[in-house]
Amino acid sequence: MSEYRKHLSQHLAKAAALLLPLLASCAAPSDWTTVGRQAFTIRAACERQHRDGLISSALGTERCANGTIMRLYADAHYPQIDVLNRYLARRETIAAAVDRKIIAAADAPRLLAEAQAEQDTALAAAGLDPIAYDTAPYKVVDLCPRPSLVAQLCN
Repeated sequence: MSEYRKHLSQHLAKAAALLLPLLASCAAPSDWTTVGRQAFTIRAACERQHRDGLISSALGTERCANGTIMRLYADAHYPQIDVLNRYLARRETIAAAVDRKIIAAADAPRLLAEAQAEQDTALAAAGLDPIAYDTAPYKVVDLCPRPSLVAQLCN
């Protein structure tokens, strides 16, 4: 190999070593649709346990889902994990208020929808598309196109 080619290949190798970490940080983003479906399934399983009497409270249902959902999004490097954390905390606050009869269970869906809207506003303020970066829906059965007669989960 000529001296020129040897010199050039050494510089290319050094440049590649410098650029590789930068290029790795530009890897394709997580598939948020798939992550969202997983979060949906997690929440659905916890709601089903609540409905079947395995989880006795609304707060217990939220805690069943929220920790796993938070880890799911953190592992996928969700860009606004603080927004998600605030949203999940708000869900738990609402559930606790329902359990203590501070708010009526019938008012919870409206309050959860408001929490979802606040999350969407925070995502938009951060420059993210609230639809693409949306987290788990606020209530599983309300969003099922065809609920099952047996389990009331989406078919």
